[in-house]
This record gives sequence, C-alpha cells and structure tokens, in this order.
Amino acid sequence: MPTLPFRRLCAVLSALCLALGAVVLPPAPSAQAETLIGAEAAKRKINLAGRQRMLSQRMAMLACMADSDVQTENALARAEAAHGLFDRTLRGLRFGDEELGLPVETRPEVLDSLALVDELWGGYGQAVSLYVDRGRSATLRAIHARNPAVLAKMNASVGVMERLYGEGLIAPELATALNIAGRQRMLIMKALKEACMVGRGIAPEEDRKALLSTVALFSSSLYKLRAGNAWDGIIPPPTFEVDMQLELVQAIWDWMDPILREIAEGGPVETEQLSRLLYHGEVALREMNQAVTLYESG
Repeated sequence: MPTLPFRRLCAVLSALCLALGAVVLPPAPSAQAETLIGAEAAKRKINLAGRQRMLSQRMAMLACMADSDVQTENALARAEAAHGLFDRTLRGLRFGDEELGLPVETRPEVLDSLALVDELWGGYGQAVSLYVDRGRSATLRAIHARNPAVLAKMNASVGVMERLYGEGLIAPELATALNIAGRQRMLIMKALKEACMVGRGIAPEEDRKALLSTVALFSSSLYKLRAGNAWDGIIPPPTFEVDMQLELVQAIWDWMDPILREIAEGGPVETEQLSRLLYHGEVALREMNQAVTLYESG
C-alpha cells in the first residue's frame, strides 16, 4: 500500500488542522461586538446612557422640590417615573431592550462600567423609592448623599462608550457632541437640585459652591456647542435645525442663569422662586433633549 512521504503527510495534517480551526473558532470579541452594535445603535446607546445622568439628578431634584412644597404630588409622581425609567434603561444598556432601541452589550469595558453603576443604584434607588412612599426628610439626606456617586459612575460609563463607539462605529467628533449635548440635560437638573437643596439646609455652602460650578459648566458647554470648539473636539451644529434648537435652549437659559447665580452667591431660596425655576427647567430640559435627538438622527 503506497504511503505519503513524511514531510508531505505533516503538511497535509497542518492544513487540515488550520481548516478545522477556522470552522470551530468563534469570532473575536471586537468583531462580534461590531456585528451586534451598528452606528445607529451606538448613537442610541450614548444618548440613553447620557440620559441616565440626567435621571440620576432628576430624581433628587424632584424629591427636594416635593420636600420644599413645590408642586408636591406632581413632583413625587415624576420622581417615581424617573426611577422606573432609570432602572429599565440601566438593564437595557446591559442586556438589551428592543423597545428602547438598545441591543445587548458585548464589550467588556462597557459592561464593567455599567456594573459599577448597578452596584450603587441599589442603595440610591431604594432611597428614592422610600422618599416617594413616605416623604421623610431623613430619606432626602440619603438621596443627597448618594446621588453624586451614581452620577460620577454613570458619567464615566458614557465616556467609555464615547471612546469605544468612536473607534470605527461613528465619527469621534459626533460621539463627543452627543456626549456633551446629552450632559447638558443633566446639568439643568443638577442646577435645579442644588438650588433646591440650598434651601433644605443639608449642606448649603457645599451646594452653593456646586451650583456655581454647574451653572458655569452649562453656560460654557452651550457656547461651545453653538460655536464649535476644536480644542475640546466639539463640532459646530451639524444642521440648521440643531443650531436653531440650541438657540432656543439659550433663550430659556438666559432667564434661569441670573437667578441660579444669585442663589449660588448667597441669595435666599423661596418657594415661589423654586416653582418658577422648576417650570423653566422642565422646558429647558425638553428642548435640550430635542437637540440631542437631532444630533442622534443626524
């Protein structure tokens, strides 16, 4: 019976092993992630992850407004709705949610960053739920203490998404614009929260200092979004519609800015004043969210 020469036999076996390996080996994690998450889904994830930052501050702000007798029942209902939306979106960002337009996340770095948020969400979410149910000022103190850490971890997670999704899925400058524009929604809620918390007297000087910083960051970021800023990688408005939407936000903010600065610099906090700020803040949030939607769809 004829036999293959030894060297030829080795070559045939090596080729066979390579062929089998090509069949059974799974795709590399990065290739798999890019297959599951396309450009539109990447923009959606940055948008909704950015919205989580806003919701973290919205819950605290509305609980504080209720504690300050500002639209109490309405504020509590909206705080409860924000709690439910935050919880659902956090799960959707990790495990997928078809109705929210969120595919399952596969990138380990993104999943790790969201897991850190989830660890903090348990305690913070419980504090919000307790306040909605019972309305105790002691619970408001827990909300005041816990919400900065949730915001910090959620902000870090958005940064991870901006960096990773901007490496081939979408243009890096668009990822940055989505992040910064999305952050503006959070800053509106954070400013209202800090102004309200000054009046509750939990840590008034700390909240005044934070408010001054928040107002300054919103104002400078809005200017950069409207004009563009190459140093920070922020593109000018990509469409006429975005430009007009940001101008509308500017008009509302021009009313809010001096009142917030006055509180930050030591002015009193009055119920009627908070009620007006809450009204304008809700309008500003709605219009800023529309701007983010325009960035996402562009």
